[in-house]
Amino acid sequence: MFAWILLLVPAVAGNYLLTCYYTWNRPPLKDVEVSLCTHIILIGQVTLDEDGQLLLPSDELSWISSLNQLVQEFSQLKKQRKDLKLLICLTGPNTAFTTLVATPQRMSKLANDSFVYLKKFNLDGIDIDWEFPTWSPDGHKTDRVRFPLLLKTLREKYGSDFLITLAVSGPPTITRVSYDVPSFNRYVDLVQVMNYDYHIYSYFRPFVGFNAPLRRLKGELGAIGEMNSEAGMATFAKLGLWSNKTVFGIPTYGRGYRLLNWRINKPYAPATGPDQTYANFPELCKLLADPKRYTYVWNEQAASPYIYGFDKLWDSFEDDRSVRAKAQYAKQLNIAGVMVFQIGADDVLGSCGNGTYPLIRAIKEEIQ
Repeated sequence: MFAWILLLVPAVAGNYLLTCYYTWNRPPLKDVEVSLCTHIILIGQVTLDEDGQLLLPSDELSWISSLNQLVQEFSQLKKQRKDLKLLICLTGPNTAFTTLVATPQRMSKLANDSFVYLKKFNLDGIDIDWEFPTWSPDGHKTDRVRFPLLLKTLREKYGSDFLITLAVSGPPTITRVSYDVPSFNRYVDLVQVMNYDYHIYSYFRPFVGFNAPLRRLKGELGAIGEMNSEAGMATFAKLGLWSNKTVFGIPTYGRGYRLLNWRINKPYAPATGPDQTYANFPELCKLLADPKRYTYVWNEQAASPYIYGFDKLWDSFEDDRSVRAKAQYAKQLNIAGVMVFQIGADDVLGSCGNGTYPLIRAIKEEIQ
């Protein structure tokens, strides 16, 4: 009945996937090492308009020799590696997705338009990043019910020709509200759990926290105690997601804060706001090279490090030790593989002295 599953999803044992998100020109395509990832997903180029219509790159657009040229160049990565899977990520405002799934006609049009586009550029499928059905403040109660109808429409059109993958929430508080998880087993090839952005500074949460903690910290209770990858993965398993469709997301970027007082610097220390200065790994390693100004701290429960300094910077980030710990955990779950967000936040040029793409290479080593 679901022969396309056997065609598009490899056996899990000894054959783990490594899916990597790629933002155009970060890095330039010439610097993308196709040997590292089994799947590369181009994000930020295909979106929905407010009417739920697919906004595809247009031949009339002139920047970067038109976005169609951009996608054409992206598809050329296959010449370097024949078994590489290339996908485009569909994004858009929550209201646009709600409008899309409101009628069968809109969903059918999306399926037809995207099918033609994937064929045109010899791509392997589509990734859907809807953040987040029903749960979001501007979401609709029917989003959760209608999302599977969109997936069904896409599968009926694509058949076994193209992959359908999803980027889904890490926090269980979102997952339980947003998704009819069993429907993913019927219509989707891979479900990539975004195990990051668990802690983000806000007016209501003015304190520091780990971006991608693996486990619950001591003292974390209730919903806060679920803000970690272990709880996120367990929730999807409990809701029935098949292991051979499950992908564990690991970030390569960091998330920074400004401390209220640099002397008070442990997790949940008061913060005055976010800091976006040191988001990528090469930027963080410059700070790590200055131990007189910045202190590195490893947290075993979170399997994550953080750094703080006299200038009140506090940054949660990933390093070799943390991504290896998370990749090892993912492998122990016997799931389909690991997803990385994103290629460009790793040390592309090897400026930190550990070679190019040290984080992605470390992940690959652990899951091979």
